[in-house]
Amino acid sequence: MRVQFRGLRALALGASALTTLAAGQAFAQDGGQIEEVVVTALKRSTTVQTTPISISAVTEKSLQALGASGIQDYFRTVPNLQVEGNSPTNRRLTLRGVRSAGEATVGLYYDETPLTGPAGTTADASSTSADVNLFDAERVEVLRGPQGTLYGSGSMGGTLRVILNKPNSTQYSGAVEVQGTAQKDGGPGYSVKGMVNVPLIQDKLAARLVLYQAEQGGYIDNIVLNKKDVNEQHSTGGRLMLGFTPTEDLTITATGLFQKTTLDGQNSWYPALGKKDYSTNARVIAPTDDNLRMYNVTAKWDLNFATVTATSSYYKWSLLRNSDYTPTLSANRANATSCRNYIAGGPAATGTTNPACSTAQMAQYTAYADSRTPGALYQPMGLTSWNHELRASGSLFEDKLDWTAGAYLEKRDDYIESQVAKASAAGVINATDLTAWRHVGTETKQTAFFGEVTYKPIEKLSITGGLRRFDYDKTVSGQVLISNFITQSYVGPAAQVDASASGWVSKVNVSYQVTSDIMVYGLAAKGFRPGGANNVPGLASALLAYAPDSLWNYEGGIKSQWFDRRLTLNAAAYQIDWSNMQISATSANGAFGFLTNAGAARIQGLEIEATARPITGLTLSATAAFVDAKLTQDQANSTVLIGGSTGLRGDAFPNVADFSGSAAVEYTWPLQGDLNGFLRADYAYVGESASQFRPTFSQYEKQGDYGYANLRGGVEGPDWGAYVFLNNATNEVGLMSVTTALNNPKQVVSINPRTVGFQVRKRF
Repeated sequence: MRVQFRGLRALALGASALTTLAAGQAFAQDGGQIEEVVVTALKRSTTVQTTPISISAVTEKSLQALGASGIQDYFRTVPNLQVEGNSPTNRRLTLRGVRSAGEATVGLYYDETPLTGPAGTTADASSTSADVNLFDAERVEVLRGPQGTLYGSGSMGGTLRVILNKPNSTQYSGAVEVQGTAQKDGGPGYSVKGMVNVPLIQDKLAARLVLYQAEQGGYIDNIVLNKKDVNEQHSTGGRLMLGFTPTEDLTITATGLFQKTTLDGQNSWYPALGKKDYSTNARVIAPTDDNLRMYNVTAKWDLNFATVTATSSYYKWSLLRNSDYTPTLSANRANATSCRNYIAGGPAATGTTNPACSTAQMAQYTAYADSRTPGALYQPMGLTSWNHELRASGSLFEDKLDWTAGAYLEKRDDYIESQVAKASAAGVINATDLTAWRHVGTETKQTAFFGEVTYKPIEKLSITGGLRRFDYDKTVSGQVLISNFITQSYVGPAAQVDASASGWVSKVNVSYQVTSDIMVYGLAAKGFRPGGANNVPGLASALLAYAPDSLWNYEGGIKSQWFDRRLTLNAAAYQIDWSNMQISATSANGAFGFLTNAGAARIQGLEIEATARPITGLTLSATAAFVDAKLTQDQANSTVLIGGSTGLRGDAFPNVADFSGSAAVEYTWPLQGDLNGFLRADYAYVGESASQFRPTFSQYEKQGDYGYANLRGGVEGPDWGAYVFLNNATNEVGLMSVTTALNNPKQVVSINPRTVGFQVRKRF
């Protein structure tokens, strides 16, 4: 396993502080114990330290200390959590290196609602993840490893749960927050957020309203179109929650949530341009939109012997994804097959080929292809989903046996209108001037029955077993409505492909409470993802449907607290065996992506979290994650031919860093009266990874291997705080991704440049 010395050396500055303090009697008697964090990861209340899985909890206090408003702001503090992409409609979550195209590998929940992105043309629902603003969130729980028993498909790598603050019917309360920012080589930004909690009927009914608006300055300049800061981002949103407690035993919570985010232009740029960092020569300004509406009703009924939870959710998610398609169109401007089919008005009958183009005909076709540039891949898409779950949990035999059982139903419909639209010389997309149009729709229905039982034969020993029976049916339909002669997609009749499967997911977990402060555990858990079907022009019939893939995770861990609970040290080691992998492949002409099954992999890793409170007001924390993810079989079979990009046995996973980590120091001290000073420094490091499996592939690129620091300081009162901050203090140009595609070399997405700002918050 390779580990970059640069990252380890930097992180050692934070970790050495913990090690030094842990040696002997370094902890002062007034350091203060680390607070217990209650979580509901097992669908019942436990604490992080007594939950026998690898779990991190980012509390509301921690989110505020980080200045976090979304996933991008806190994920580096969670070991083995990775976020790819830096735009609203392109954000992929990965845990423990379990990454591939297809259905999500990380389950994403907002309270009781699982949010899944649209499948798109490539059936890659995992490429889009919701990122709801975290203002007034109670905590974020990150569960690493398969959570299929309780959370079902989409959780084969783990589950991320955002828990929102609920209405309080006992007292009025509110909060406001204002922030302003300025970026190096970019524009200014601001955000305004507010919350009010109102008891409507004392101790019975309350409402909680959250509203926010944010503007993030752009920093990417288009040097061809002479436009500066093209990637400005605008976000508005809010939620209304009603909490009703008709009796002491029954609680009903209703939630309505909305958020709209617009990115004015692409977040990618090209270092090869050389004029300055963050420059692009894209011929099209490609805005993206993300519009989410989510509704949920959850009822919890305490029956003394059990708690019954019933939850129903509906969400509608509309997105507009655009990108500059000019490089792809230009790359095919002299394609011989495209030319002869364009001249003939379509492909020849099966078994025959249109005659080759003459010199004059090729000139005619090339002129047509050039006339369709600049062009954009213009993709309005969306989905609607109903999700229902009924479960019960309780204890028997004087708490020697804890149990959970339930049923789940999901009905999801999504669509995409994949169009190639002409753009003006100024880069403005004309959505009515189309070069191509393809419609794809996907209908998914999933049902499941699940249960977990934990038995405690002796006081300190717990044995857990879990099962889930799943059944899904997926129908993919599509039709080419306007031929794209340039990339060889032709008008034809509507097509439909069905895919379905059923099976079992299981889990075994054994934990032992060595002392009141030390627990060890071991587990084996299975995770799965549904298969599906492709709708790709010209795809062979053998590749239309693809099967589910699954993995087994074997894990051992320790959770410990030392020095009167002033030091918390948790660690887990794991091995994941992944079979029948869903992989992304490319059509023969390089213009279309599709999914199929091929290959197997093994992922081995180690994750460590440590937090210390050595003296009053001082908190030190550090995380580290090591991942060795490699193929154990070639990603090829009788229907998938080996090409330059095909992953072969022994190849390391692309887009998975072999080492990442973070360190933080936070100090609060009294100033005068009830005023306190506040200082915090965060450092995060991301190791090197690659963009492709095969190092010899022409489009293979290196990315990662960077670190950055955030600084924050201010003054706090009992119910207010005023802060200044400096993010990416050294202005590191950290390349999150580097991709090379047809006629489009080394396109990068990076972390934001150095940003300075202020923030003021007030609670009442």
